[in-house]
Amino acid sequence: MSDPLLKLLQKPLFDPEKRYRVSLREYMDLNIDRMRAIIGNGLMTNAMWLSQPRQSEFRLMLERAALIGAWDYSLIACIVDHFIAGDAFFAHGSQRQIAQYQQEICQLDAVYAFGCTEIASGSDVGNLQTTITHDPHNHCLILNSPTAQSCKFWIGNALHAAVVVMVLGRLIVKGVDVGLHWFRVPIREQENGPLLPGIRMTTCDPKGGIHANQVAGIRFCTMKLPLDALMQRYARFSAQGDFSSDIPPKERLKSAMQTFIQERLFLIAAARGGASMCAHLTYRFGSHRLVKSNEGNQPLLTKALFRQRLYVVQLKVLALKMLERAVLSRFEANWHQPARRTELHILAAIVKSVGTWLGLEVMRACRELCGSQGFHHHNQIVTLCMDHEISTTFAGDNSILCAQVARDAITRPRFASHNIAQRIESLIADQCRDSADFSHRQAVALTYARALDLILVEGERNRLVSPGTLQDILHVFSPVLHPWGLSVAGDELELRATGTRLGEIDDLLKPPPELVSAPIDAADYVERFTAALYEEA
Repeated sequence: MSDPLLKLLQKPLFDPEKRYRVSLREYMDLNIDRMRAIIGNGLMTNAMWLSQPRQSEFRLMLERAALIGAWDYSLIACIVDHFIAGDAFFAHGSQRQIAQYQQEICQLDAVYAFGCTEIASGSDVGNLQTTITHDPHNHCLILNSPTAQSCKFWIGNALHAAVVVMVLGRLIVKGVDVGLHWFRVPIREQENGPLLPGIRMTTCDPKGGIHANQVAGIRFCTMKLPLDALMQRYARFSAQGDFSSDIPPKERLKSAMQTFIQERLFLIAAARGGASMCAHLTYRFGSHRLVKSNEGNQPLLTKALFRQRLYVVQLKVLALKMLERAVLSRFEANWHQPARRTELHILAAIVKSVGTWLGLEVMRACRELCGSQGFHHHNQIVTLCMDHEISTTFAGDNSILCAQVARDAITRPRFASHNIAQRIESLIADQCRDSADFSHRQAVALTYARALDLILVEGERNRLVSPGTLQDILHVFSPVLHPWGLSVAGDELELRATGTRLGEIDDLLKPPPELVSAPIDAADYVERFTAALYEEA
């Protein structure tokens, strides 16, 4: 037990069975207490983000995000909601504002919520309708949700706990829309307290997953804010009430959205952690589950059909691991070079969309491979499936992110066709330029081709897996890329799905034992599930 986080997860506060014994509200409160134990002890904090004082620990923080993503995704969702609100503050606040509120964010003295998404706009952030109007006569700002479409929605942490919401909205000065800006908006005087005047809130429950995340819809009703609610690194009001900004109007949306870049790496970390957990539990289930054969009862893992399906699952998790490593290395190397920021934005879009799609494919396949045991909450797999469903549209809809990747590939040719992934990208990009447009299928394929290129380069550079296994990983991408020349996996892939190889890969992927609570991890799972039937009356 080398990581302090794993030691913390053994405390009674983190008993994994609690979520099944408490009410929804108690589960929500428990999540906040758990989040406070993690952030308050400095195990994960905004100070560990790139450009912050503890940025050398950024990789460690993402590894811990993977651990929590495998343990309870609703908890990492709550943490990320606080983090991205904090990142918006640190990216856009002045030095004076940062000095004033840095401790409450980094040590979780106050829970923050991220008030970006509106119910009608979703990922279309450019069309946000929330307004913050400058009132020069009363020297204040007026925050308002002018229509039902402009109500902030799916705002995590906000329903009960959050004391502050970081709100993205349109600043109106002298009747002119001067673009999207960030505002620090207190909504309660204390955690779980009553709402301040000018705020109305409703729950977004029932949700399909992440049940412990306090997700809310918020309407602002001409709420008065002080002028310093505006984040003032790039924009400000003078003593005379005149507005100025260091960023040209056409660049303000792009500037406001830079907080999403690092956030998206948390999504692949959590997906990789959850997918690794599911793949390991499925391997363990296959080792314990006995099926009848001519030689008598044998483990399910001895059956070729089971091994072949599980091998594909394991290859996808390996792909996730290598993709995450490749992008993380580039972020660490290039984050402080402003000229590389567009490239990092595209990498974040690639890793988030492909990572969350692959992660969910793994979890769903594992649920099926484990049959009814995969459907039992205590066995963790279906719980992870349900919670991770949100990941494909959280922090940007994957389809929209793929469109961003496609536009970049078409307008910025970047490669020399050294491998099959680069050749496929070149082919699709040429097709799109010839037609002056791209389809959804082409956008997704371009994104997967970029991801595969990153994986192949990483595989050759770090040798996490053998060349043969790297070649097998390539075939995982054939369902998306075969129309452009990537061959479909054949008999050789199935023949390589041996018990020995599956065991070797499981050793690479298995989570720390402190994260595993599923009965199917142990050989006596049948006795555990039927124990009540043998109790004396």
